[in-house]
This record gives sequence, structure tokens and C-alpha cells, in this order.
Amino acid sequence: MVTNFYIDESGSSGGLARPGAHFAFGGQQIFVLACLGVDDESALAAELTRLKKRYRIQSPEMKSSSVEGKERLMTELAAFIRTHQLPMMIELVDKRFMIATNILMTLVLPPIDDINFMPENQWMINLMAEYIHANAPLTAFEAYAAACDAPSPKSVTYAFRSMLEWLEPRSRSEDIAEALHFSTAKSFDEFLQSGPENEAAQRRVLPMPDVGKRGQSISMLPNLSSLTNVYARINTLRAGRIADVTLIHDEQAHFDEILLEAKVMTEELVGNGLTVPFPHADYRFKEQASLRFVKSHGHPGIQAADLLAGFMMRSTKAVLYNGETLQPETVKAFQAITAICEPALGIGVNFVLSTADIERLPSSV
Repeated sequence: MVTNFYIDESGSSGGLARPGAHFAFGGQQIFVLACLGVDDESALAAELTRLKKRYRIQSPEMKSSSVEGKERLMTELAAFIRTHQLPMMIELVDKRFMIATNILMTLVLPPIDDINFMPENQWMINLMAEYIHANAPLTAFEAYAAACDAPSPKSVTYAFRSMLEWLEPRSRSEDIAEALHFSTAKSFDEFLQSGPENEAAQRRVLPMPDVGKRGQSISMLPNLSSLTNVYARINTLRAGRIADVTLIHDEQAHFDEILLEAKVMTEELVGNGLTVPFPHADYRFKEQASLRFVKSHGHPGIQAADLLAGFMMRSTKAVLYNGETLQPETVKAFQAITAICEPALGIGVNFVLSTADIERLPSSV
């Protein structure tokens, strides 16, 4: 039974409340967190050494940047993972879609209890989030991000008004727009009744921020939600028996304390009477794993996770944001990775994308 799970990421640009010019996140629109369970690091180290020699990699350790353009290497790495039955868990997040989901779950449908998360409501939530992602103007996204970054009566009110102004004409002819407009207007009325100057009222319609090491507010951090979902997927894989599990994450200069705190808060959900029913991810923690941060040097598991994260980030960004057609070898490698899939065990790639964007990516079948 695998006890060590190695984690690395690609495409991190911090909290999504600061998306940068043109809402482009500094060219890092896709975030990927890759986790690989490894029970024999020496075997993986030997495979990485073999791949370095075969593909003439000169860097001291295997880095995603050093294998760019060597897609056959990724296909062989995927074959090794499959042959050795290493549990692989990847979270692939489109940052704009994540913001659309946050707009829906806070501004449009502010949480009162866990009713929003009931499985029977999930299909409608997905439909609404996809509608916002596909149709909302940039001004609505910018207003919401600004409110998250600097909450105030003015910024939160403007976020509401930006949504309502966009939805109002559409609500006359489109059912989804009508439902979104009704819910947003109701949420806005409740916000006004609570008092826009009331900080609690502001926070009720915005995602809960985290605090960085320099005391700065960080809102909508994809690193956090991705890590906690991977953790819950490991809980699924191990059927709740995770006391002997160690999560070994590549060093984090800025977010390690936030991630450690998020792990603890996730473990306490059940004790606080809260559960989050996501498919293939069990948030009902009965035991706790350990989480530590280490340098990638000397850890083949982290190097392999870095290769997976970087390749999946680049390939997805190329299709969705650069308008590229992937080369046959890239498609083959992408399919080899996504074919590693056992949903009942939490294994595989979790695409936090709109359905339309998922359909634009290479199929694993």
C-alpha cells in the first residue's frame, strides 16, 4: 500500500483576485497540481535516469521546462506509471472558470447551509457556472475580482450591478439568464438590507480570503482547493485509513502556511458538522495524513509530478488559450496520461473546466 504521495504544481500565479492585465494571469491561465503515489522511489529514480539519457536531458534533475518538446518522454513516463500501478491524481484548473464558479457560489447563490452542495443540485450549479464562464463580459469578472481583492460597500455593490446589467436583457429570452438574474437580484437585496458597510455582509457574498506571510489578503487560491481535493481523493483511495500517509509537496516559499492551515480545516469539516459531497473525493476524514514541504532535488517523486503538471498545463493552455492544434506526439502523451483513470479510487485527471473546453481537448479513448 502506497504511503508517500509526491506533489508539485505548474501555472501558479497566486490568488485569482489579481488576474493581471487583460485578465490573462500573466500568461498562466491554467493551473495544474499533480500528485503521484510512489512506493519504490529507487525504481522511479532509475526510470527518470533512463529517460534523461534516452532524450539527452542535460539539466541536473528532471524539470518540466527541460523536457518541453520531448512529448515521447511523457508517453513513456505515463507507461511506467500505468505498469507500476502508481496512483496518479491531477487537478487541472482553468482560472477563469474557477472565478465563474466562485461568482455563482458566493455572489449569486450565497451559502446559507450545505444545500447548494447537494448532489441533486450539482447539475444545475454546473450549468449556471458554465453559462457565466461562456457569456459574462470581462467587466463582470473584473468587478468581482476587484471586490474580492479590496472589499468595500462600493466594490461589492459594483460587482452586483455589473452582473445584473449583463443578465437583465438576457433574462427576457433565456431561462438560465432569468434564473441567474433572479438569484443575483435576491442576493443583492439581502446584501443591501444587511447594510453594505457591514463587513460580515460583504464577506457573505465573497469567498473567504487567506492571509499570506506578509499579512496580505489572498483570495481564490487554486493551489488550496486543488490540494484539499487531492487530499480527499487520497482519502477515497485509502478508504479513510491515512494515518500512515505522508504528502510530500515541493517547497512553497509563499503558500506553505496557507496550505497547512487548509489541510487542518478540511480535516475538521466532519467535526464541525459539514460535509462536501464531491464525486470520487471523500472529505469525511477519520484520520489525518502528514504534509511536509521539501526541495525537489533528491526526490524523484516530486520531479515526476513536476513533469506531469508542466506537460498538462502547457498542452491545455496551447489548445484553450493559444488556439494551437497539438502535434500527434503531444496528443498521444496527453491521451496516455488521461487514460490513467480509476474514478472509484480517485485516480486520474480532474478537469475543472467547462464542458465545452473539455470537449476541445484530446479524448483519452
